[in-house]
Amino acid sequence: MLFHILFFKIRIFFKLSSELNTKSIVKHVSSLIVFGGFAIGAFVFARVLTEYLLDRAHLGLFLLHRFLSMLLFVFFLSVNVGNMIVSYATFYRSKETEYFLTKPISYLNVFIIKFLDNFFYSSTVLFIIVVSVLLGYGSYFQMSFQFYVQTIVFQFIPFMLIAGCIAVMMLMVLMRIASRIGVWYLIGILLVCYVGSLFVYFRSTNPMQLVETVMQNYPHVDQYLSYLDPPFIKFLPNHWVAESLYWTMRGNQSLATMHTLFTLSIAGVCFLSMVFTANKVFYTSWLSSLTLRRTSEAESSLFEPFSLIRPSRLEPQTSVLIRKEFWQFIREPSQWIHFGVIFLLVITFVVSVSKLTFETQLPFYLTASYLVLLIFNAFLIASIALRFVYPMMSIEGEGFWTMLSAPLHRAKIYLVKFYSALLPLSVISLVLAMFSHWSLQDHPVLPLVASVIMCCVAFALVSLNLTAGAYFSNFREKNPIKVASSQSATLTFLISIVYLTILVAVMYVPLHLYFFHALKGGEYHSQTLWFSVGAFVIVSMAISLISIVLGLKTLKRDF
Repeated sequence: MLFHILFFKIRIFFKLSSELNTKSIVKHVSSLIVFGGFAIGAFVFARVLTEYLLDRAHLGLFLLHRFLSMLLFVFFLSVNVGNMIVSYATFYRSKETEYFLTKPISYLNVFIIKFLDNFFYSSTVLFIIVVSVLLGYGSYFQMSFQFYVQTIVFQFIPFMLIAGCIAVMMLMVLMRIASRIGVWYLIGILLVCYVGSLFVYFRSTNPMQLVETVMQNYPHVDQYLSYLDPPFIKFLPNHWVAESLYWTMRGNQSLATMHTLFTLSIAGVCFLSMVFTANKVFYTSWLSSLTLRRTSEAESSLFEPFSLIRPSRLEPQTSVLIRKEFWQFIREPSQWIHFGVIFLLVITFVVSVSKLTFETQLPFYLTASYLVLLIFNAFLIASIALRFVYPMMSIEGEGFWTMLSAPLHRAKIYLVKFYSALLPLSVISLVLAMFSHWSLQDHPVLPLVASVIMCCVAFALVSLNLTAGAYFSNFREKNPIKVASSQSATLTFLISIVYLTILVAVMYVPLHLYFFHALKGGEYHSQTLWFSVGAFVIVSMAISLISIVLGLKTLKRDF
C-alpha cells in the first residue's frame, strides 16, 4: 500500500510538471535560467573563496574545514527549521493528510508518505546549493567524479536526513503537549532551543580566537589541532562531514571512511527513532493539533481595534479588507511559528550589527564589509517578503470567488494586500538600516543612503512577491508555508537575489570611492554616490511598476 501510494504521487508530480500551458512554460523556462545561473554563481563563489583562503590568506586545511564545519552547522539548523515548518503544514494542516486518515491506511504509512513528501519538498533548494558549493570546493582540489557521488550520497543526504528526522521528532512531541501548554509556549520553546544552540555553539567555537590560535603556528597551519575543538563538537553531524572532507584532502581515506560510516549509521538510527516515535504519537499529536485555537475572548481583548464590528473612519470596503488581512494572519498558527523564527533572526541580527566596528584602513575591505552588511539587510527583507507576501493571494482559498463576485473593485483587493505588506516591511527596513549604521555616525550620508535603498528594496520586493504569488496562485493549498516553499516561490526568491546583485553592481564603485576619500583623502564628488542611488531607485521603481501592472492584470483572470 505504501509503495502504491508513493508510485501514484510520483506519477501525479511528473504529470503536473509536464503540463503545456503558458503558466507552466514560463515557470519551467524561468526556473531553468534562474536556477542554472544561481548554481553557476554558487560554484564560482565556492571555487574563488576556497582558492583565496588557501592560496592568498594561507589559512591551511585545518582552519578551512573548521570554517566549513561552522557553515554546515548553520546549514543543519536551516534544514532542521525548514523541515519543522513545512512538516507542520504537511502533517497537521494538509487536506491530503486528512483524506488519508479517513482511509484504511495505517497511521505509520500515512506518516512515512508525508515525511518523504515533506523532506524532498523542503530540502530541494538547499540541496542544489550544497551540490553547487561542493563542485566549486572540489574543483580546486581537482577531485574525481567518484568523490562528488560518494560525498553527496553518503555524506550530505544522510546529513540532511538527520536534520529532518530530528525536526519531525521534535515537532511531534511538541504538538502532543501543545494542547496543554498553548501555542505561545510552543513558539517560546522553539525560540529558546534555536537561540540557545546558536549561542552555545558560536560562543564555544569562537572563530576569531580560533584563527588567532592557529596562526601562532604559522607557517605550520596544516597541523591537525583538534585539541582546540570544544569537547561537545565531536558529537555534531556537521563535524563528522567536515572531518571526512578534511581527511579526504589529506589523503587519509581510512579516517574519511570512518566518519562517513558514522554519519550513515546515525542517519539510520535517527530515521528508525523517528518511525518509532511516529508509531507512538503521530496520530495523537494530529488530534492535539485540532485543539490549537485561540479563544474568542483572548482575541477580542488583545486585538479589539481590529474587530470586524468596530466602527472605522476608513471607507467601509477598505476597512473590512484591511481587517480581513489581519485576522487571516493572526488565526493561522503556522504563520505565527514562522514569524517567531523570522523575528528572532531579525532581532539577533540587529543586536549583533549594532556593536560592529569598522576599524580597517583599507578602502576595499571597508567597502566589501559595508556592502555585505547592506546586502544581508536586503536579504532579510527578501526572505520575509517570500514567506509572508508571496502566499497572500493563495491563502484566500477556494472561497476567493465570493470576493471576486461581490460589488468590489478587484484592484482594491490587490492594493490593500500591497499596502498591508509594504507598511510593516518598510518599518523593518528602516530599523535595519538605522541599527546597521550605529557605528558609522561619523559618516552621516551613509545612513541616509541606506534608508533610501532599503525603502526601495521593500517596495520592489513586496510588489514582486505579491504579483508572482498572484500569477502562480494555488487556491487549493491553504497553508501559506507550503505555498512559500513551492517551486514558483523559490523561482521568485532567486529573482529577488538577482535584483540584489544589481544593488551590488550599482553601489560598489561609488562606495569604494567614498571610503577611499574618507580614509586616504583626495578628490571626491558626492554626486557620484547619489547618481548611483538614483539609478537603483529607477530600477526598483521600474520593477515595482511592472509588477503592480501585471498583478492587477492577473486579478482579471477567471477564478
